[in-house]
Amino acid sequence: MKKLSVLFVVMIVIFAATTAFDDTAKNPVKQIQERQKVRLKNFISAITDLKSTLNAVGSDTNAGIAMKAKFLNARAAFKEWEYLGEYLDPQFVKDNINGSPLPKIERNTFGATVAEPKGMQVIDDIIFGDDLIGNKDELGKQINRLLSVLQEYNNQQFAIYDRTVFEAYRMELIRLYTLGLTGFDVPGSGNSVKDAITVLEVMKHDMLLYQTLFEKTDKNIAQRLYKNHADCISYLKSHDDFDKLDRLYILTQYINPLFADMLLLHRASGVEMLHEVTQRHLLPPFNHMADNLFSNEFLSPFKYIGLPEDFYTPALVDLGKTLFYDPVLSSKNNRSCASCHNPSKAFTDGKEKSIALDFDGTVDRNAPTLINCVYTERFFHDMRVEALEDQIEHVLTNRKEFDTDMLAIISKLKDSKEYNELFGKAMINYQGEKISSQSIMFALSAYVTSLRGFNSVFDKYVRGEVKTIDPAVRRGYNLFMGKAVCGTCHFAPVFNGTVPPKYEESESEVLGVPENPYIKQPILDKDLGRAKGRLKENVPFYEYSFKTPTVRNIALTAPYMHNGSYKTLEDILDFYNKGGGDGIGIKLEHQTLPFDSLSLNKQEMADIVKFMKALTDTSGMTSMPKSLPKFQKQTALNARKVGGDY
Repeated sequence: MKKLSVLFVVMIVIFAATTAFDDTAKNPVKQIQERQKVRLKNFISAITDLKSTLNAVGSDTNAGIAMKAKFLNARAAFKEWEYLGEYLDPQFVKDNINGSPLPKIERNTFGATVAEPKGMQVIDDIIFGDDLIGNKDELGKQINRLLSVLQEYNNQQFAIYDRTVFEAYRMELIRLYTLGLTGFDVPGSGNSVKDAITVLEVMKHDMLLYQTLFEKTDKNIAQRLYKNHADCISYLKSHDDFDKLDRLYILTQYINPLFADMLLLHRASGVEMLHEVTQRHLLPPFNHMADNLFSNEFLSPFKYIGLPEDFYTPALVDLGKTLFYDPVLSSKNNRSCASCHNPSKAFTDGKEKSIALDFDGTVDRNAPTLINCVYTERFFHDMRVEALEDQIEHVLTNRKEFDTDMLAIISKLKDSKEYNELFGKAMINYQGEKISSQSIMFALSAYVTSLRGFNSVFDKYVRGEVKTIDPAVRRGYNLFMGKAVCGTCHFAPVFNGTVPPKYEESESEVLGVPENPYIKQPILDKDLGRAKGRLKENVPFYEYSFKTPTVRNIALTAPYMHNGSYKTLEDILDFYNKGGGDGIGIKLEHQTLPFDSLSLNKQEMADIVKFMKALTDTSGMTSMPKSLPKFQKQTALNARKVGGDY
């Protein structure tokens, strides 16, 4: 009997030890890890199948049918792997699997090393293009390269945690909505709705493993999340027409609620969160604690500027505001930052190109809005600087703008008792000289950073703060994010060129902008843009390329384009509708805008304009100082005007 008891105990211990080391059946994250391995293998298998189909293709013009079917199978396999694959190694996916089908300059090389387009988007473009047979060799190279990269990547090991799954789910909602449903990553096939369904199905499959945990955490929220997720899939299945899809309904009824509820469940579950395991400076611009894609807290401005967040105080913003409107920053003390950035015009000046110093002609380009300008990786139309503070110094030293230098400005400011007090108060934690080049740039940067917000009528509707919206605005938004493909360059929610879902990189576009669009045969504007902004980027595909600006407050910022050549929004839309420069007779090899017509009718273009006007919001940003600090020795300066003379 004693021997039986001992044997029974041994068996229990063995069983416990075995289940302790092999609890995959009970552990959601281990099951997901195994699933993710299978998904990658399925992706590799689908690309292998695509390669075999291509090898069998002859000169038969019907060969494309089989290739398209095989590619869509491969795309489905990729989308099943994507939400975790992108989260775990986003740079790898961007560089090798699903990057934009455009050449770029390698970021971390000394010279102009060109990274040629490659991956799923390039393959999509070729297979669904007009000349599959003619591009067969290039397609073969793309498929072989992708297959080789994936096979090598299959040997990599990644740790997946519960936190990883929850965060990847929310990040995929951003990607799915801003890049997927806009058609951004399916340039040829137009498969975006089916892609979204595939992604949602696989995430639903994984999230069901957490149903017990979530229902213990908060049963009502859990049930709501699972219902909304299933309803979103059903809605997309029954509304699969890309052009007619109501993206605003999807955003308000499904994407934002899912985005918010997953955050609530994550926080309440006790599972660690990103900010608890990541150093502050390594967090992405996307704020993982935001509960709405159109929240004012959705993006952190401090990821784009040099100003430390701890320095950002009301006192520093007020000092920056005073400096912004003070013409003492210019060489002749008669023009200020506000001379070209008028608050009544959303901080533009209403001119084709801003007036140069001493009325000596104009500066080279149109003055862009400063509202929400902070949400960008690079500054100026040609993207030549990477920090807002550097942009400020460029303006101060430019002969056509302020024609001065920091030493001269510092010398003047130190003569003012009031300025000394303001700098002392604003830079209380700053260890260096209170009035210095860095403190001046920090102050101006703080003020410009304060000029931000998503509080337009449209934003308030998306957040549920107002219950109704003009039907024309709804139609215009759906066109903007769909048929008109505006949302593939002007990414939500900033509607500029900063790319989701992490919003770490900003893009530029080659549009073929004319010098004067109002003549019979327009000619290309001679400004080379990005190609002359940096020596490293002086390459053919960046010629005539300019940073994609925000369309927020666009109702106030006419005229448009880098050269101010277009007078109205209607004229701009007509330009895009015709196919950009190509559509008006300007042929550019590297135009990034689709060459063909968007086929928008007058009503559709009017609706898009209506939507863009609904993005107007300057609330709390336009006040000016009532007076400027006095000077003790340079008393002649005390007569200067707030905002300058011109």
